Amino acid sequence: MLYLNFSSQDFCTLPKFSEFVKHVLLGRNNQIEVTSVEVAFRGKGRQAFVKTILNYAFSHNVQQLNITCLCVKKIEFPLSRVSFQSLKHLTVTGYDYNSITTTPDWEMPALTTPYIHCLTLYNGNNTDKGTNLFSNCASLKNLTIKKCYMAGGLNGFNICHPGLTSLTLEVGFTRVNVDTPQLKNLTIKKWKGVHLISAPNLSSLHYKDLSYIGHEDGDYDDLSQLSTDLLHLEKANICIKCIFEEKAAAHRIVCLLQQLQSVKFLTLNLEVVELLSSYVELISHHPSPFANLKSLKIYPVDVTRLKVTVPKEVQNYLLDSSADATLTMASREAIRAVMNVTSARNLMRELQMLLDQWKEYCETNTAPVKQDKAPMKSRFHERMTYWENLNELFQKGYENTRDITSMLRKIEGLLKKVPRFHRAKLQSRFSGLRAEAETIMDDMMDRVKIQCDKRPRRSNVLFDELATLQPFSIGLEL
Repeated sequence: MLYLNFSSQDFCTLPKFSEFVKHVLLGRNNQIEVTSVEVAFRGKGRQAFVKTILNYAFSHNVQQLNITCLCVKKIEFPLSRVSFQSLKHLTVTGYDYNSITTTPDWEMPALTTPYIHCLTLYNGNNTDKGTNLFSNCASLKNLTIKKCYMAGGLNGFNICHPGLTSLTLEVGFTRVNVDTPQLKNLTIKKWKGVHLISAPNLSSLHYKDLSYIGHEDGDYDDLSQLSTDLLHLEKANICIKCIFEEKAAAHRIVCLLQQLQSVKFLTLNLEVVELLSSYVELISHHPSPFANLKSLKIYPVDVTRLKVTVPKEVQNYLLDSSADATLTMASREAIRAVMNVTSARNLMRELQMLLDQWKEYCETNTAPVKQDKAPMKSRFHERMTYWENLNELFQKGYENTRDITSMLRKIEGLLKKVPRFHRAKLQSRFSGLRAEAETIMDDMMDRVKIQCDKRPRRSNVLFDELATLQPFSIGLEL
């Protein structure tokens, strides 16, 4: 088995990298089977280079192909023009939405795990809203689509596959209909308008939308929709943050929660609970839908907001049908405390690294200026070097003193906010770092002073040589 891995990082231009890759592919021993090819390149990509990689993977029955194209210029990947019979794992990553263009009709019967990131799927002028992606990938199991843009009349698409078990959709705006009877895991993050038509065996749902706007008319609502209840759902993580806290948004969220009635482990963000608290009339007359619930976790997304008390009606709606369920609720105060402790530790780690670097610099860059008897030209150079070195010391001293002082102040401010049981240990370490910083800064100033005192000695060589010069005759006779 052979794995080929190419990267343009060590090449000054993309054409040179392209020639190198072609040379390796054409010159290698084809008797040795190649199972995986990975190519990463940046610059102005060329169509011919991409075709070379795809044709090689096709002709050598490669099972795994990873292509990372960090090109600003748009480039077409003719994936639909090559029928990959052996390819099982495909990863294509672009620079942005427009860097890679490909059509969605791929002929890859063995493909199980495609991962596409930053691609434009173009389907000509086809306006058929029923376009089914990956319909010719019979072995598909795990599909990930991130930051992909649909163009050329392809305003929406379907993912209908009898064998797909895991689906991830992240950061998108295209309407998607999902019909996957064997789907087990579904992740939707910042992708608007996903309609789950059928996934009766879904066991895990992770949904995240931090810019939701509710609409009374469901046709214009961009919250993901479930056509049927998820009767086999084990885990659900729902994170929704509304731009406007309106009743329509609260109503849509209540409808979504009702369809998660079989869930056993539920995680909600605190902002959802607070939204329901503002419209308790939507749930006050409904029983809790979660009869199988074993664990409910609530955490905040926005830790800067003020503390809000959750009404009893909301707690009852979430927990009344499952008396044995455990509730874990992280307050904003607790999250902020953890963040402050983590930030303080990270800053102290960075400060220690900076102090170590400064000590090393001081030890290697403060050697005294040598005094010797040298010609006039060398003495001028000596003086210039003296001022250059001294200026470097002053500049370094100023920059490091500024950075260290700033970090010390930040750490000191964070220590005032951390819980007491963390503060004692952190304070002890901070005191040691501050003492070390003061010692190093004082030592640096002493070294600069010593360097100033050991300036090059004065010399009258210039004036002595000028005095010995003969009068200059200009040959003018009176």
